[in-house]
Amino acid sequence: MTIWCSGSASDWGRAVAIASRLAVVILMVSAAPASAADLSPGHWPAATRAELEQRELASFPASARTLEGGSILVTGTLSPIAVHAGMEALRRGGTAADAAATVELTQVATNLGSVVSYAGVSQLLYFEARTRKVQALDAGWASYRLEADPATIPEANTHLAVGQPAPADDAQGRKTLVPGFMAGVEAMHARFGRLPFAELFQPAIWYAEHGVTVSPLLNVYFQFQQQRLWRTPEGRRFASMPGGALPKTGDRFLQPDLARTLRAVAAQGAGYMYTGDWAKTYVAAIRAEGGKIELEDLARYRPEWGEPLSVQFAGATVFGPGEDADHSCPTLEALNLLTRLRTGAMGPYWSDPEAFKAYSHALRFATLGHYLPQVAAFERAHGLAGGCQMRLTAHYAVAVAPEIASLLGALGQGGEAGHHSDSVVVVDRWGNVAALVHTINAVVWGDTGIVVGGVPIPDAASINKARLLKTMPGDRLGNDMAPIIALRDGRPVLAVASVGSSLVQENVRMVDGLLAGGQDLQTLMAAPPLLLNTGPFVAGQALIDLAEPIPAGAYDAKMLQGLAGAGVHVREEPVETVRALRGTAVVGVIEQPGGHPRAVEVPGLLGFAEVL
Repeated sequence: MTIWCSGSASDWGRAVAIASRLAVVILMVSAAPASAADLSPGHWPAATRAELEQRELASFPASARTLEGGSILVTGTLSPIAVHAGMEALRRGGTAADAAATVELTQVATNLGSVVSYAGVSQLLYFEARTRKVQALDAGWASYRLEADPATIPEANTHLAVGQPAPADDAQGRKTLVPGFMAGVEAMHARFGRLPFAELFQPAIWYAEHGVTVSPLLNVYFQFQQQRLWRTPEGRRFASMPGGALPKTGDRFLQPDLARTLRAVAAQGAGYMYTGDWAKTYVAAIRAEGGKIELEDLARYRPEWGEPLSVQFAGATVFGPGEDADHSCPTLEALNLLTRLRTGAMGPYWSDPEAFKAYSHALRFATLGHYLPQVAAFERAHGLAGGCQMRLTAHYAVAVAPEIASLLGALGQGGEAGHHSDSVVVVDRWGNVAALVHTINAVVWGDTGIVVGGVPIPDAASINKARLLKTMPGDRLGNDMAPIIALRDGRPVLAVASVGSSLVQENVRMVDGLLAGGQDLQTLMAAPPLLLNTGPFVAGQALIDLAEPIPAGAYDAKMLQGLAGAGVHVREEPVETVRALRGTAVVGVIEQPGGHPRAVEVPGLLGFAEVL
């Protein structure tokens, strides 16, 4: 197995000002004996716990190192504490589902619910080795049945991001939705887990009760959101030290209300948050702030298992979530088009202008082209109508690939920016694979100031207004999370979980580069990222003529000249724009039996690892 984490060191102040910045986890494990060790950090060696907490404070690895050998390996970003918790779950004999659940539960506690939340959502792909099937679980948002006018839901507050006072309003409850995170954890565990459900909560509960040391990053978060969190008594209680001061770097931050909530969920199941006392308190808090929720909205919520989408690519079957995941079909469609554009026979896109052009055309068509009337007319005329399933066929790619330039001959609409926080990929000793993304869909903690049982409530309805306008009251919303699993001859060979606005671009460059291009994973991760094209869109300009955004200084003069010669217009974007737009992936490349698992830690990349 080979694992690498991609991403870039961010100007955290800028990241906080624009969106909740992402955090990534990837875990891999091969055969190892089960252990009776308890998952609680109270039973970890004190020196181990101290080292993990010190690493957590740094946000990034202190030095470059390669970890390989042994039989069990866990690597990931955001929280080395959560990585170690996942290791403990695997050592105890847990499945990929147990480990993924332990990591995501622990991440939320160690990051104080800032960029991932127990009131958030998730999307899972899971390969079950026993049946050799890939299954998809959508634990996304649901709307309120009485919210009949989503167009009037208040916008997400951006005033703090530009240093202005937040406007007063009394409808913060309307910014909220039914969360799916905890129901998703329980559903994944019920189908694929082996460890007792309550044990998966032990690391998160321990850190909620014993405290998390406030890092410089969390210190920035508290300063940034103080006004919103302190807007309500519950928010001020959450975001204060015992003496009433705002938490600062080095403080030990306790979450006693959260610990009580997690203990109740561990004992009673996820129903505690959907029909129990937490649910009742949530409904009262949201209604007091103008929200249209009823207890029935929570009680009727169920995660949805479904068949994933798939496409044949480079001798493998590449799976993504179903059509409700907005970015799944564009990812797979772009790969389908790249098959006919033959990027596998070209050089890397960062040094071959023709390869870059092929990526640009395929991604632009897959993400923007279907807004165009001439594309719909072409599909009807050539018997290609039928939506996503048709677009993933070889027949579609054969017909469309040579015509992309002419079909993109009119202005379309830009894609929506992503708001992701966390990804998980797990392979366990039995060969099960979990690829998971979970998110808060908001700026850190959200801007509602509402806190229920130690859980800050994000303003997800404001972020998802476009989807709400297309959704009947009370229905489920689509999402833009798209983890990927690839199989060859019925065995998993690759798993990718990407987050960020350019997650489609990141998915595509990873899968194509590894499966079709045979590129070195470390080199691929370090290559310039491909970016979501957000315009500017000018009236009368064809989509094919839009300048492609690239990181400033990423390509040398020869490459830029080659792109111009190939007819590709580019515009260089400054580093802060790139950090805001880029996708970040975790990738697990699963090699033939006998290979050693390997991971790499690099300063400036959000990657932490353990090997045993």
